[in-house]
Amino acid sequence: MKRFDQSSAECRIFTYKEGFLSPLAHDLSINVGSFVVELDDDNMINAVFDADSLRVDSAIIEGTDRPDLLSDADRKEIDKSILKDVLHADTYRKISFTSLSVQKEDSTHRVTGTLSLHGIEKVITFTVRQEGKYRVADARLYMPDFGIKPFSALFGAVRIKPDILIRVMLPVEGE
Repeated sequence: MKRFDQSSAECRIFTYKEGFLSPLAHDLSINVGSFVVELDDDNMINAVFDADSLRVDSAIIEGTDRPDLLSDADRKEIDKSILKDVLHADTYRKISFTSLSVQKEDSTHRVTGTLSLHGIEKVITFTVRQEGKYRVADARLYMPDFGIKPFSALFGAVRIKPDILIRVMLPVEGE
């Protein structure tokens, strides 16, 4: 069995802004600071992510990370909102994924499995591809499917789109 965690792999969440005053806000890159992903010999996956380990990395402008656009106070406020108001990490401490099937499709793998998030379990499907020395999995989630209300401010004039992207990057052994 292969085991990866935050010291050997990466998990990031990308959120996207919308709303009348969205030019005043930023798309965000959020780092998951504590997780374990296990792959067995058949590439079946078991993963657990600590909900209270999410921390904003940077603002994103036109696809480019811009950590300089967020002050320490901005980061703390965003982190607090994510943990307390969006994820309710004090109640829903763990996010887990268990694969049900992994199918090879040309140069990619199609993974279907059960995601447990915010007290709700849903079957999701995503693709894993190889990029250089990494296996990259991109899963798009619609937060309301998991009972999560996307963040909004100024009476909804600035809000986060309900669709987010979760990217997990695992190193390929021997590369």
